[in-house]
This record gives sequence, structure tokens and C-alpha cells, in this order.
Amino acid sequence: TLSAGLRRTMEGLTRESLLSVGAYMACSSMALVSNKVTISHFHTPASIFLLQILVTIGFIKVGQALSWLEADRLSWSNVKVFIPYICSFVISLYSNGRALANANVETIIVFRACSPVCVSVLDWMFLGRELPNVRSVCALLGVLGGAVGYVLCDSQFAMNGITAYFWVMTNLAGIVFEMTYGKRLISLVTFNSPVWGATLYTNTLAALPMLSVAVSSLEFKRFTPGEAHDVTGLLWLAVSCVIGVGISWSGWNCRSKISATTYTLVGVICKFVSVILNMLLWDKHATPVGMLMLSVCLVASSLYQQAPMRSGEHEVSTSKSPKVAANSAPEYELVGLTAPDVDEDDDLG
Repeated sequence: TLSAGLRRTMEGLTRESLLSVGAYMACSSMALVSNKVTISHFHTPASIFLLQILVTIGFIKVGQALSWLEADRLSWSNVKVFIPYICSFVISLYSNGRALANANVETIIVFRACSPVCVSVLDWMFLGRELPNVRSVCALLGVLGGAVGYVLCDSQFAMNGITAYFWVMTNLAGIVFEMTYGKRLISLVTFNSPVWGATLYTNTLAALPMLSVAVSSLEFKRFTPGEAHDVTGLLWLAVSCVIGVGISWSGWNCRSKISATTYTLVGVICKFVSVILNMLLWDKHATPVGMLMLSVCLVASSLYQQAPMRSGEHEVSTSKSPKVAANSAPEYELVGLTAPDVDEDDDLG
């Protein structure tokens, strides 16, 4: 079971690893919920994400000035490689914000859980991997079954049909791109500081496009929260910015100290915690049947294993190399946002 698997994997962890897992779980579990609450106060997702991007850049620059951390300088040769990835990153981020504004947290998690269905096929077609094994196929079928069950009992789908999921499906398309073609594109970039260098590139190059989205959608004119919510909204905005910085570090730090199997299992647990937090905060959540279908998706996702590379093929890059995928948060979990590079034989849970 999921709980038994988590117990077995935690038994062998050192104190340092447990602290790393705890930091990642705190950031990952709060990320969706804090963004959801913040967007519900201000209704300006692009502006909120722009602020988070600027705070992350500022944190890295201050850290560099104080010699707390190192990050690679921008170079035009690397920037050119990043451009397609950044386009996908901004689309994914903005569509995620619009989805959070129009749907509950559980809906977004369910759709994200479906990303490996597309990724596994694209990996086989373009990136040299084998098709999933029997266990993984069963896991993917379980995820699909849970997702279909969730949609059928969702009131938004009943009222508006498939159009209710436009932004969620756009977000899913962006995630799939980042996990496949985007990963291959930016594997050409070499970082001396994989964690902060990748994060600095992603956020710096995304700032101007996100500003353009905020301006073109006239968000600044709508930035008028009610007085009764000003303090609460600003507190949640601050929390979301802190989490944005924290997950950039904690995700990579956690991934470097535990196995891919444990990392993915922890990621699934984080999504359960996100659902619980969302239920405790307010009544904007799925029905009991929807919760059951979501649980099916998450439990099935914990059984998924990434297919190995085909004979004669090589992984794009590995987590032990300075060539890494430049993601803001390294989550190649079935319900995560982005994907780090993993070793060819890693079991993704």
C-alpha cells in the first residue's frame, strides 16, 4: 500500500535526508493551495506569478552578493536554447493560475496526474524510451479511470461540458512539453550551479513574457481587492512568494538525497496533504465521490515506473551531471509541475 511503501522508504533515511524531505513536503504541499487562495483574493494570476518570479530573482541575487549561493551568469548562447522552453514555462504557469481561478485544487491535481499517459508515449516516439511495462500500464489505466470518474461527477463538467477544462488542459499540454521536448532542448545547456543557475535562468527569462501577459490581459486595472481582504490577501501573497523560492531549493536538495522512488512517493503524499489543507481552509473542493476518484488517481500514480531507455539509446542527461533541466521545481512525479533529469534506471515510483 501507499502508506506501507512510505514507511519502508523512510526507515533507511538519515536525519539530514528526513529534514530535506520535510522541507520539500512543506513547500510542495502548500504551493497549489497558497496560489489558489492568493488568486482568489486578487484575481490577477499573471501579476502574482510575476511578483513571485521577481522575488526569486531578488533572492538569488542577494544570495550571490552575500556569497550564500552560486548561480551561472546569463549567456546569449544558452538564452537562445531556452527560448522555446520559456514560452512553454510561461504558458504553463499562466494557465495554471487561470485554472486555479476557475477550478478547485482537486481538478488540477487530477489532470496533472494524467501527464505520464502522454509523456510515456512521447518518450517512446521521440526520446528513445521503451513503452511502459505491465505494472506501469495498469497504473496509467488506474489514473485514467480515476480521472474519468472524477470528470463525470464534476458539477463544472455537467454545466459547461469539456470547455470547463480549457485552462486545465492548456496547463497539461505545457507540462507534457516541459517533460519531453523541453527537457531535450535545455539538456544542451551546461550549468556549474545546477540548482540556482537553472532557477535564475528560468525566472529571469520568464519575467518579461509574464509582464507582457499581465499587461495584455489588463490585470493591473483589476488589481482592486476589497478592503476587508487586503491584509489576509497580502499575507497569502507573501507566503506564496516564500514558497516559490523554497521549492526551487528544497526540491532539488531533496531529490539529491533520496532515491527517485522515494522522491516520487513523497510527491504523491504531498498532493494528499494539499487536498487536506484545501478542505480545511474552505468549502471550495470536490464532492466525496470526486475525492474518491482523486485518491484512485494518486494511489495508481504511486505504482508507475518510468520505462528504461531502448538498447543503444542514451538518456538526455542525468541528475549527477552539470547538464540538468532548468526547472523552477524538479518534480517528475505523476502530479508534479516539471521534471528533472533522472538516471536511466531510476524507478519513478
